Amino acid sequence: MTTTNGPKIVMVGGGSYGWGPKLLSDIMQTPEMEGSEIVLLDRNLEAAREICAAGKAIAAALRKEYKIRVTRSETSAFRDADFVIITITTGGFEMMAHDLSIPEKYGIFQTVGDTVGPGGWSRTLRNVPVFVGLARKIEKYARRAVVLNYTNPMASLTGAIIEASSLRTVGLCHGVFSNYYVLEKLFGVREEDLAVKFGGVNHFFWITDFAVKGMPGYPLLWKRLEGRTLDEGLREGETDEHGFHSHHALCGELYREYGYLTYVGDRHTCEFLPGYVTPTASRLKRFKLVRTTVKQRYEMRKAARKRTLDIATGKLPPFKRSRETAVDIMKAIVLNKPFVDVVNLPNTGQIDNLPRLAVVETLGLVDRLGFRAITIGSLPDIIEQMVAPHCKVQQMTLEAALTGNKKMALESLMMDPICSHLSPSQVRSMGRDLMEATKE
Repeated sequence: MTTTNGPKIVMVGGGSYGWGPKLLSDIMQTPEMEGSEIVLLDRNLEAAREICAAGKAIAAALRKEYKIRVTRSETSAFRDADFVIITITTGGFEMMAHDLSIPEKYGIFQTVGDTVGPGGWSRTLRNVPVFVGLARKIEKYARRAVVLNYTNPMASLTGAIIEASSLRTVGLCHGVFSNYYVLEKLFGVREEDLAVKFGGVNHFFWITDFAVKGMPGYPLLWKRLEGRTLDEGLREGETDEHGFHSHHALCGELYREYGYLTYVGDRHTCEFLPGYVTPTASRLKRFKLVRTTVKQRYEMRKAARKRTLDIATGKLPPFKRSRETAVDIMKAIVLNKPFVDVVNLPNTGQIDNLPRLAVVETLGLVDRLGFRAITIGSLPDIIEQMVAPHCKVQQMTLEAALTGNKKMALESLMMDPICSHLSPSQVRSMGRDLMEATKE
């Protein structure tokens, strides 16, 4: 595996059992990427070496040539890099345990806790300094590198890199693909039969219009369901490719109330709106909202490690090509062949009635120049009033993290809709508790 005619790809968090083998399989199943040098950058060298072994096994199974190596040195990893993929979680599950347990004392029972609410807020504060450091180091050693961020909170951390550098940067998430999949199942079609117009923030986008084989989608959806819920139409909830299960009862209710589909991942959506995960855990039962505990996350990581080791030893084949777009983006830039798919980028007008420069989620075009969002116009007023507050909270939290302004950080938490049942002093108390518990 010594050929290096392709780009240099750095995976920050190269020891991620959840992301590493899947992204390596995607890269190695893309002929145009053969010959790439792949650097797995991670403080946990043992985990990175296991991912590396799996990567070499994948290359051998596919009869492809790649150079794969492991390092803890950011300088060595980033020097002359073409692409940097980020999949990290500062503080790991140990810190995430505080993100979930402390808000419980204040009547907030987050289902995920990595994007909004006190969990997302705390995660932002401890990740932003790390992301700023990464951005500056990447820019120093690879000014032309393209950064692909998969780490949550997507909007804040993608924004942190953009604020700290001039690097071509995009945030990536597979959430919209779940909606495509649901529409495919409901109508018995393939993704290429769908045209979808959507916009919002990561994990809280809304489909403002869609078509099925050229026919207006919402009238077809109304007829297809015939008074049934989404779950009844699908006959079941869904499990995504990371193993997280979600029903669609909340999505279905919001569709009935507002006339538009939001993200079908109810576990995320419920955290953007007041009243679903507060003030008691019993609220979750009505919509079959499932909380992912830190213990469950440890178990899932253990299972992902076993899969990785089985791939490394040949007991399991490489993953099938996933729907993640990282490799499609790299291919588009390497070949300068435009590619259109989901992007998270600063709002320069692609969603006209959301705050400017907030990182928003829409379709976007990728080519050698970088990323350009596709304009969708304005969100319907009733949708805008639900989404815009989160843009403002995320922008304010990011600014507080970038400047070290503790007062601003606490005020941004006070603005979060999920905290609306608490008094200002209670929110401040919760914020201080989270800062103290995760300060390390």
